[in-house]
Amino acid sequence: MTEQKAGVKADPFCNRDPFPVITTRRLVLRQFSRDDAPLLHAIWSDPVVMEFMTLDPFGAEEETVAMIDLLKGLHERGEGIRWVITMLSDRTVMGTCGFHNWKKEHFRAETGYELGKYHWGKGYMKEAMSAALEYGFDGMGLNRIEAFVTEGNGRSLGLLKDLGFNTEGLLRNYEWARGKFQDQWVCSILKSERA
Repeated sequence: MTEQKAGVKADPFCNRDPFPVITTRRLVLRQFSRDDAPLLHAIWSDPVVMEFMTLDPFGAEEETVAMIDLLKGLHERGEGIRWVITMLSDRTVMGTCGFHNWKKEHFRAETGYELGKYHWGKGYMKEAMSAALEYGFDGMGLNRIEAFVTEGNGRSLGLLKDLGFNTEGLLRNYEWARGKFQDQWVCSILKSERA
């Protein structure tokens, strides 16, 4: 793997490109490994972390392994990218972030993220997402990055606001999840708005 700082350009259209590892002041964003399964399972099976996700908390670790394979494949297939967020000091797995639904012809993608609850309130996700956004605009050539937030998830809306996203509106009954229709806020940031 190659180490690179946020903002260094890469050619994301070529699936043979090395996976971009991003280092920030406190974090390393890197590729998934099946060795991450136990720690990611602890996050993805936590009802508190998954409360506003459109997935139920995972039961068996096999679900986590399948999700790791799916998310790892985004970069390999040229459909997006998802990083494992780790602590720079000891490489502790903290969560994930990245891009999916990459519409190359429209220069846009959707972002998503989650962080283990023991790391909340310390600015880690803002740090990780700031680096990811920089890569999205500079490395992937995106003009628009979108985020969809389940109604009631004030923490996520607050993070997006801090990152410079605009809330565009509420999509009523947008997702069928956990046995009911859920409203979702749609938020976006344009390359021209990135400070």
